[in-house]
Amino acid sequence: MADDEIIWSGVTEPMARQILAQGEAYLQAQLQSAIASDSRATSMSGLFVTLALAAVGAGLGYWQQIASVSPLLSGLTAGGLLTAAAALSAWAGRPIDFFYPGNEPRHWFGNRTGDLVQMLGGEAENYDKHIAINDRALGDSQIALRRAYKLGIAAPIAGAVAWLLPLICLSSRG
Repeated sequence: MADDEIIWSGVTEPMARQILAQGEAYLQAQLQSAIASDSRATSMSGLFVTLALAAVGAGLGYWQQIASVSPLLSGLTAGGLLTAAAALSAWAGRPIDFFYPGNEPRHWFGNRTGDLVQMLGGEAENYDKHIAINDRALGDSQIALRRAYKLGIAAPIAGAVAWLLPLICLSSRG
């Protein structure tokens, strides 16, 4: 017997159904969490792109008016970080393979006269594998979105530093 082999003989049908129901509930919760996460990620991607365009546009416009490199560097720095944040957010909200609760009835047709507890148990084992795969996908997306938020928060700070750096360098020269 392999260490990961689950023996379903001796398990009552109500217990097998309860185990299966727990797997279904968990998969449903993962699905709801994934939908919310995707919505948040795509919304933030759009916001970060908008802010990036505004930062670059403001930097270019101000640079044209005063012919100082500071606003240009500031706008490009903040815009670059915001663009990276948008890309991470878009990646976090990308379409992925995801397992849902339930099963297609045709997968049960071949064994419809078989042992119900064994079939419920097998489905519970499938759910357990699907939960682990979903958790990895959700975790990867969460990491990317957290990094995007950090870049978005850092963008105005980096833009301010980029604005001041040439001024500091020029003032230290003369």
